[in-house]
Amino acid sequence: MENRNCLHNFINYLDDEDVYDALEKYWIDMFFMLLHKENIYGNDWICPYYNTTFGNGKKMMDGNPIFSAKSIKKDEIIRIIQESPKNGNVFSYWINSSMGNNQSQKELVIVCTLNNYNLEKINDIIISWIKGNLKDTNYK
Repeated sequence: MENRNCLHNFINYLDDEDVYDALEKYWIDMFFMLLHKENIYGNDWICPYYNTTFGNGKKMMDGNPIFSAKSIKKDEIIRIIQESPKNGNVFSYWINSSMGNNQSQKELVIVCTLNNYNLEKINDIIISWIKGNLKDTNYK
């Protein structure tokens, strides 16, 4: 994973497909390094989980989601929606719950701009979610 000080390299991610690809990789690497640091088995996760391409194979490149993962064992999903830094410092999260096919599925949704301060919060939230310690409430 790249150093956190390189976040400025992703500023034009909405306009440059190579930068967008690098940003997606950054989030995936960050997630699996976080799992490794917490001694959590990474093979339980499908990543990316959501399809972010059109039928013709072109990337949607809207940051929704920039990252997604699903736990096979717990049937829980993490989705990160990245906002442009032009929108200021954005950070919120909530838990979506749905019932389908006689199953209950939960999804942690995080909406943020990418900066070091938000990354610290995101790491804490993801680990709390995976360990089952995150309250089923909204944070804005």
